[in-house]
Amino acid sequence: MKFTTMDELDATPGLLTVWRAVPRGAPVGAGEAGWVADGRAASYVQEAHIVGALAGGRGAERAPAWLASAFELPGADAGALERALLAWIDRHESLRSRLVPADGRGPDGLRRVTLPAGGVALRRDVEGHFESGKLLASRIEEVFDAETDPLAWPSFVFATVEHTDGLTLYLGFDHSNVDGYSILLIAHEIRELYTAATPGTPAVLNEVGSYLDFADTERAYAALVHDEHEAVVRWREFLGSGGGRLPEFPLAAGGGPGLPDPTAEAPGEQLGGCDWLLDASTAQAFQSACRDHGGNFLTGVLACLALVSREEGGEDAEGGEGAEPGRRGRAHGEFRALTPFHTRSDARWTHSVGWYVGVAPLRIPVRGDDTFADVLPAASAALDGASEMAAIPFPRVSELLGKRLRPRFVVSYMDMRRTPGARQWGAWRAAALRSRCLDPDEVYLWINRTYEGVYVSFRHPATEHARLAVSRLVAGTGRLMDRVAGAGAPGRPVDMNDVLLRDLVPARQQEPAPC
Repeated sequence: MKFTTMDELDATPGLLTVWRAVPRGAPVGAGEAGWVADGRAASYVQEAHIVGALAGGRGAERAPAWLASAFELPGADAGALERALLAWIDRHESLRSRLVPADGRGPDGLRRVTLPAGGVALRRDVEGHFESGKLLASRIEEVFDAETDPLAWPSFVFATVEHTDGLTLYLGFDHSNVDGYSILLIAHEIRELYTAATPGTPAVLNEVGSYLDFADTERAYAALVHDEHEAVVRWREFLGSGGGRLPEFPLAAGGGPGLPDPTAEAPGEQLGGCDWLLDASTAQAFQSACRDHGGNFLTGVLACLALVSREEGGEDAEGGEGAEPGRRGRAHGEFRALTPFHTRSDARWTHSVGWYVGVAPLRIPVRGDDTFADVLPAASAALDGASEMAAIPFPRVSELLGKRLRPRFVVSYMDMRRTPGARQWGAWRAAALRSRCLDPDEVYLWINRTYEGVYVSFRHPATEHARLAVSRLVAGTGRLMDRVAGAGAPGRPVDMNDVLLRDLVPARQQEPAPC
């Protein structure tokens, strides 16, 4: 499944209809009619997101922050689809709940109100036929930008496009409703419910817990964490070792022009892209090589990122003219980043829709002569205990440290193959989508493994230097991963201790599909 922005999507043109949720039976202007007071607290990430939205103004004054899913359905049975969508909203209670300022005016506390199962209806508005896929995608993006407002309900909206091949469904959600894994779950669940509603066989879906229960439990746990908790102490040490700031993109250092000023407050346009790193067989060889040397796929990816960052980031005092290629002229230091972890700590949350994500800091030391085999154990050590740190919500960490912390360089990894329906995503033309971003210096890398291979989706400031810097890191990491895979593959014996950047071969050009 491709993870990208709407303008990069190959949308099939057709008849566009927008589907909007409304409280069932409530007359227009009825306000709180149908809503029931709900004592379950907001999660820390939800609260931070909504309070931030309150501070940022309303509507067009704020940049959108949505995630979306798009996929095809067989036929164009609007009645069956309506029944499927309503059953899906009933299945995930968080979509029937909203958080509002406790006093109705400001961010001093939030209260929750929730609609009961069966309390939602859908209203359909036909927008018309689009002959151009680009214009269609642009219009859907406009709808998502306008109607995924975290300060309103619904903070999600659906759209369908009827065409000669059937029907494409688009579902957009403000981030307060979903995380990246939730987006991956949607296609399988709704297709199951749609098939059952046509009529067909009963939907085969796992039981799910409510994100509202998770949020309330997480809140109670996080409230017990104090400023001398081990995880908070480690966060404080991490910040101290970085001059009191969270890490920036590593290639901004080394005497170059750098990315935009990390202290800048003015938002700037971000650009992005998507590149394949490995095909499926090479990804398996890479995993085997990592396991043979005491690591795993993620620690191998991190080791490669650290080595390429070291190579591209500058020279140390020993380097210079005449230095041996690949052995001298390398910077000593460490690779620093934040990485997300899921917080689905119980089986009932596994297939639940919600924002189940925490982040943890990474520090991977890299010396001038280090090889992949040297750095892999360091990457493994960096991940040890990281998931426990991520269990404490990032806004709670910021609160305890008394600092306004803003992630600037984030590396995410997800093995999408474990998601229900993953083998069928290609046939369904499924895609995961994100809103455009405005930020002066953030760089995000999303490294995803599918049945077709491994790709990286990324975004960065819209400057030429940032584009070149991120391209160098992405391309170099792909080449090094390919080299490590060759070292561990049968019939291609190479000493792992000799896997250095000077030995890199060109990255494989075989791609499973356009990215």
